[in-house]
Amino acid sequence: DTAKRYGVRDIMDPAQNIYAGVRYLRDLLMMFNGNLELAIAAYNAGENAVIKYGNKIPPYAETVQYVPKVLGFYRKFQTRQG
Repeated sequence: DTAKRYGVRDIMDPAQNIYAGVRYLRDLLMMFNGNLELAIAAYNAGENAVIKYGNKIPPYAETVQYVPKVLGFYRKFQTRQG
C-alpha cells in the first residue's frame, strides 16, 4: 500500500524504492512534528501503530530494536560529514 501511495510501479527498481522511501520519511517527519524517533518507528511499524500507542514507539520487538539501530547509523554518518 505504501509503495502504491508513493507511485512505485516496480518494487524491484532501486531508484523508485529510494525515491518513495525518502518521500515517505519526509511525510512521517512532518506528521510527527520533526520527531525523528517517531518517524523511524512509523517507517518500520506504520504511522497508525505509532498513533495507536499515543505517539510513542510501538512495543513491537522489531520496532523497539530498529529505532535505536537506525538512529545509531544516522548519528555515526552524520558526524562524518564535513
